[in-house]
Amino acid sequence: MLAVALILLVTQLTPAHAAAEYPEETVEAVFLYRFAGYVTWPESTANTAQFTIAVLGAKNVAEQLKVLLPEHPIQGKPGRVATIQDLSEIGDAQMIYIGPGFTGNLSMLIATLKDRPILIVSDQPGALEQGSMVNFLVEQAHVRFEISTFAAKRSGLVIGSSLLAVAEHVKTGGLRERSPCGPFGESNPRCPLQLAGLMNRLRNREGG
Repeated sequence: MLAVALILLVTQLTPAHAAAEYPEETVEAVFLYRFAGYVTWPESTANTAQFTIAVLGAKNVAEQLKVLLPEHPIQGKPGRVATIQDLSEIGDAQMIYIGPGFTGNLSMLIATLKDRPILIVSDQPGALEQGSMVNFLVEQAHVRFEISTFAAKRSGLVIGSSLLAVAEHVKTGGLRERSPCGPFGESNPRCPLQLAGLMNRLRNREGG
């Protein structure tokens, strides 16, 4: 049943929605897989034979990724999950998920990774301010996420506009904003990121 639920989520959900009826760890596992499709890594990482997601402090999410990834390649490569206890085990992972079970110093952990082309995803309050690139939020029983393009660029990663459009918050530098677009109005009538964010909020209000 778990495998079926994961496949349904992968094939039916867009990054803007995460159905409340699925367990949080299931939705997060699918999001981790989906995030990779919206991120560009430096060319220096292209020669790796596998796409590895390291998981720290989230055993349940790691277990669900192990069910999901064998059937769903990432960036054209076989997906692999590495459940780690500390950064000495991260190897050549392209992504790390730091879950709520991590109780160490998040800022120090991220500082150790900041010069490496690794997408840092977290589930910790205030994680963007500590250097994380993507951070999970749970609002009204839905899993959502916020993004720091500033942190991603510092490590040579580019996060696509389609993912930014459906993030709850986007931090582009020292400021955290609802959208990287300017105010909506006659002088700025066609801002695709802002329109997508508006549609997302309307759907949420309507229970979509």
